[in-house]
Amino acid sequence: MKRFKGYAIPYFVWLVFFVVAPIVVMIILTFMQTNAMDFQGATFSLDAYHRLADPSILKALWNSLIVAFFTVLVCLLLGYPTAYFLSFSKIKNKKLILLLMILPMWSNSMLRIVSWLRLFSTDFFAALNVLGSTWSVVFVTVTTYLPFMIFPIFTILEKMDRSLLEASKDLGVPAWKTFLKITLPLSMEGVSSGVLMVFLPAATGFAISATIGQGKVRLIGNLLQSVFEKNNYNFGSLLSIFVSIVIIAIVFVFSMLSSRKRRAE
Repeated sequence: MKRFKGYAIPYFVWLVFFVVAPIVVMIILTFMQTNAMDFQGATFSLDAYHRLADPSILKALWNSLIVAFFTVLVCLLLGYPTAYFLSFSKIKNKKLILLLMILPMWSNSMLRIVSWLRLFSTDFFAALNVLGSTWSVVFVTVTTYLPFMIFPIFTILEKMDRSLLEASKDLGVPAWKTFLKITLPLSMEGVSSGVLMVFLPAATGFAISATIGQGKVRLIGNLLQSVFEKNNYNFGSLLSIFVSIVIIAIVFVFSMLSSRKRRAE
């Protein structure tokens, strides 16, 4: 294996230059007062850290978590049954159905968002005041990321040992109890992957909330966008790091709870 270690050098260099170095620069910027990225006239300052106490930041973060939570919940309620029935059905062209599910994702995401905007702008939906609501943002976010929930669950269900289900059936165990005791626990790995794959982009995105939310649903991604558009790289860097820490902490807690539940089972 030692002779292959040299092949890892390009990846290590890539990691240093495009991951580690930008993070170090962002950390340095949080302690400085600069004009955009001009380091020559930079001075030491903690103004960026003082701005973290702004209530608008906590509100935007809270809105992001709310949208992400309900997006994950709806995707799970829709995605798990879809993956389950598709996996256990006798349909021959399962791959074709999966292809049709991801087909819309081959188009530009902004094009799909604008399509929903045009639909919600019609007289019928305009009368319902759909645009600018949190639920419209959640709805479009669900339609965007639903395949990310279906595919991990479907993959795990397809790999499941069906002999366990047959043994349960032979022993006279009811179907609902077999699902709760065997199918659901064994598919939790796919559920965990799907939850993370939906939660992360839903919590950090800004295009859907900016377009469908009409500026009324301000998420943390929208706040980051506005900060960087004003060339405030100092506060933008700190806010980016802060959001990353919050998201990583949530993912870590979720992973710990999932692994603890698997060990208990």
